[in-house]
Amino acid sequence: MQTPAQWWRSRGWGGRILAILAVLYVLYVLVVGLLLPGWARDQARQRLSELLGRDVTLERVALNPFTLSVTAEGFAVADPRTETLVRFDRLYVNAELWASLFHWRPWVGDVDLNGLRARLRREADGALNVDDILARLRQRAADEPTGPEADGEQEQAGPPAFTVSHFSVEDGSVDLIDAAAEEPLTLTLPVAFVVEDLTTRGVDEDDNRYQLHVEGPDGGSLDWDGRFAFEPLSVDGRLRMDQVDLVSFARLLEPHFRFTVPAGMLALGADYRFSAAPGQGLTVNNGALTLSGLRLRPRDGDEDAVTVPELTVSGAGLDTAGRTVTVPEVTVSDPAARAVLTDQGLDLATLFLPVDPQRAEQTREKVREEARQAEEKLRQGEADWRVRLDRFAVTGAAAVFRDTTLPEARELTLTDGALTVTDFRIDQDGLRWQWEGDTRVLEEGRLGHSGQARLAPLDLKADLKLQGLPLATLSPWVEAALPITVQQGRAGGDLTLTVAGDTPRVTVSGRASVEEGALAENGRRFLSVANLSADGLKVDTGAETVTVDGLAARGLDVLHVIDDQGRGLAARLSGEDDADGSDGGDWRVRLGRVSVNASRIAHRDLTLSPEYQVTVQDWQGRMDGFDSAGGEARVDTRGEVNGTATLTLKGTVDADPLTLDLDGTLKGYGMDTLTPFTSRYLGFGVEKGQLSLQSRVNVKDNRLDSTIDLAADDFYLGERMPSDQAMDVPVKLGLSVLRDGSGMIRLPVSLSGDLSDPDFSVSGVVLRVIRNVLVKAATAPFSMLAGLLGGGDDDLEYVPYGAGEARPREDTREALEKLATILEQRGAITLLLTGQSNADDRRALGEAELVDDLGGDWRGLDMALTSEAGRERILDAYRDRLDRDPESLDADPRERARQAWRQLLEQAAEQVDDDALRRLAERRAEQARDLLTGEFGLAARRVRLESPEVDAEYHGVGLGAEGL
Repeated sequence: MQTPAQWWRSRGWGGRILAILAVLYVLYVLVVGLLLPGWARDQARQRLSELLGRDVTLERVALNPFTLSVTAEGFAVADPRTETLVRFDRLYVNAELWASLFHWRPWVGDVDLNGLRARLRREADGALNVDDILARLRQRAADEPTGPEADGEQEQAGPPAFTVSHFSVEDGSVDLIDAAAEEPLTLTLPVAFVVEDLTTRGVDEDDNRYQLHVEGPDGGSLDWDGRFAFEPLSVDGRLRMDQVDLVSFARLLEPHFRFTVPAGMLALGADYRFSAAPGQGLTVNNGALTLSGLRLRPRDGDEDAVTVPELTVSGAGLDTAGRTVTVPEVTVSDPAARAVLTDQGLDLATLFLPVDPQRAEQTREKVREEARQAEEKLRQGEADWRVRLDRFAVTGAAAVFRDTTLPEARELTLTDGALTVTDFRIDQDGLRWQWEGDTRVLEEGRLGHSGQARLAPLDLKADLKLQGLPLATLSPWVEAALPITVQQGRAGGDLTLTVAGDTPRVTVSGRASVEEGALAENGRRFLSVANLSADGLKVDTGAETVTVDGLAARGLDVLHVIDDQGRGLAARLSGEDDADGSDGGDWRVRLGRVSVNASRIAHRDLTLSPEYQVTVQDWQGRMDGFDSAGGEARVDTRGEVNGTATLTLKGTVDADPLTLDLDGTLKGYGMDTLTPFTSRYLGFGVEKGQLSLQSRVNVKDNRLDSTIDLAADDFYLGERMPSDQAMDVPVKLGLSVLRDGSGMIRLPVSLSGDLSDPDFSVSGVVLRVIRNVLVKAATAPFSMLAGLLGGGDDDLEYVPYGAGEARPREDTREALEKLATILEQRGAITLLLTGQSNADDRRALGEAELVDDLGGDWRGLDMALTSEAGRERILDAYRDRLDRDPESLDADPRERARQAWRQLLEQAAEQVDDDALRRLAERRAEQARDLLTGEFGLAARRVRLESPEVDAEYHGVGLGAEGL
């Protein structure tokens, strides 16, 4: 037997080479098959642990030296929160030696990965469980020295050349874990895909084909197939998702947003191409998307906020190089939205905001800023993208608004909605679109709308047609602001709306109407109308004007009530005791013609007892040319007051400055309805009477001037009514004085005053005038009557007599004759004659007695002083009657006689007693009576003498009266 050395020497070079190769092959098998797997396994675990900073497990590595394949099993990267970050059961890689040699590049036949499991966890603060690994890798890359030359060479060289004939992942899954909620949510996505002929520098059409298939957690699938190349990097193919249940995916969003997704299916598909070559990018064609059965529900809610039974997008395209998006059509069928207003706001407006309040506010601010920047770019013609949507159509839409802030929650509804938006564009000319639509409003109304709009700058024009909007449905919101109930009514309109400019400026024009409308205050109806229409309506917020060519009301019924606290409707609505109805606005209002027909207006005053009510029925009238900025408007109106009296009002009105020139008449007003006023201010109710008046009212430069001619026919007061505010005057007597023989009271009344004076009150002036008239009628009735009959004021306060005389003079006869004439027209008055005397009479009687004592022909003081004899007569009387020495008067003879005469008169007047004055007063009254009943024909029964008065105001006969 040969030894190995002998064997080696006995063989030739051929045998020796074969032996060497055999030994090397055995060594190769031993090293690769037995030694290298363990070393590779340990090296992989160590190096990956150092690279990732995590514990890495690799249970087994097997190398097949015959097939040049590698098998790795039991690989795992540990994670402190999820136990395992990534793992796989088995990785098989089969190299193709001969193909590598033939193509002169690394060539791998198969790469098969089985049992891949990856777990990605997101914490409440947004941190991911791979953040530490990414940070470690970035730091490692930063620490490696690189030079610009090496970078340039690497960029020019591109990726290394290699080929993988078949690459597949089977039985894989990815767990997405969201730990932001109280209980972590996990979404598991099955993963399986195949890539055929993966090559970095392939040029054949069959190179780099790939297929990706992902199963959804609750059904559905994602299929992604196509082809890619590395130099330059390009990808093209088709992506398709079918029947993807959105419920599981939405669970990951629940901790971050305020809604849940109880149901929803998604399907989409698109052809795409991406190229990293210069001037290239991503293009998407034939894009299609279908959402079906989508439901969004607020957290802790029991009703859906948004439902979309079906939404389809067809033919969508995208070009990132050209920065264009095109969508031929989007259709939405039977969508519904439900918004709930609570004390925290509108839930639908916050549905997509983060749960955290601070982050929600940050999101709002971010959205506002991005919107502002986008608007500014559009305004400057610098749109980032060009977007074209040819048609967006919605059918069968519905919306519900529920307001829980009201005392009782109420809802508003829109149903049967249809909307079509066409030619939606975003480009260098801004954002613009057109639309038309129709919807049922509040179940009974109908709203049609169409128009076109542009954004940045804003320019919108819309045509609106509203029919049968039920106003009573809106009443709860009116009641929340005011104590007013909208009981009924239907609104309609045919309007054009424009909105333009940065401010923006809004104009509304067209026609609007309300039919069968009614408003009530605390259950009491105060306004109703059969039909109210506004034609030629135009509202302009820029010019701050409201123009109505024709405002017509038919069947208008207005009730104004002053409550028991003295407040009118405006004061009650404003909550102020004195509401002037002014809001301080500067808007200009122009009304071409305002007309009222077949209407009624009523006023009630509950401060009076019994309460007062007046009603104007069959009210009709018109006003032409009203302008709040100035200009005369003509007014002509009439109506029946309380069903019997006729009221008319004509004239002009100017609003700025306030100027009125109005003529009004009232005929045949039943005065028994005035009992509430007469009871309070006169202390009596009204028995009967009819009132007519003619009035002229003028207001200019803030000053009121008014004249009223009152005529009260057969007006009599009834029983006394207790009132603390009643006038303390003989009211019935005053009325009897004013009442003529036919039972008519005619009284002219003038009112004037400064309307800007806060102390001026029209009602106060009227009461003051009435009081003065009644007081004068009672205390100086004939002076009052003389004035009414054209005799002038104060003519008949008394019948004048000469001082110390009882015989009538000419003026006495004139006064008595006028008095008789007055009494003929006032048959109900009994004349009271009171003889009066005063100090003038006392002096006159004393002087007469002194003259008699002097004797002789007394021709008066002045004549006596001119002669010595006359002066001596006075001085002798002074000496005899006063027992005084005239020499004691220190003066010249003439002045001495004058002083003596003065003292004589004083002494003579003092000696006249009251009985003499009383007899003089009695004779005066008797003389007046005799003339009235005799010469002037007055019935004796209508004249009565009263007790004479001494030391009265006048010397004559005082006049008084008694009436019914």
